[in-house]
Amino acid sequence: MLRAIVPDLPMFDGYLTNPITYDRLEQHFLDHFTAGIQATKLRAEDFRNPHYNVFFEDGTKDREANPIFSAMHLPSGNIVRVVICGSHPEYTELRKRVGDNDAQVELCLFIALADMQRAMETTVIWAKQQAS
Repeated sequence: MLRAIVPDLPMFDGYLTNPITYDRLEQHFLDHFTAGIQATKLRAEDFRNPHYNVFFEDGTKDREANPIFSAMHLPSGNIVRVVICGSHPEYTELRKRVGDNDAQVELCLFIALADMQRAMETTVIWAKQQAS
């Protein structure tokens, strides 16, 4: 399994108040997912990431970590989403039916910042499951 290289968590302190830190954290998740896709020889074009990419009307990016990372497996329509919750300290995985006729499954990971390595690994495991 590809192991995430997690920098010191203090480098991401203030991610909700500092746009540069937030963007660095978001990119860290994206880089790990991309490396995991490449390492497992999956087709990168089968995934859209970020899937949720929210901007306000004035063009400002929404940086509330809901989600900090998301991806969609295009052939199946299944989605993975990682949400950092300051008020929810336990790592939680939730699967819910989404889409037309609830035909797709979204895996939501609710994490504390300290759980980011586990969440990044889970996103790659999810990608491998989609391709099998």
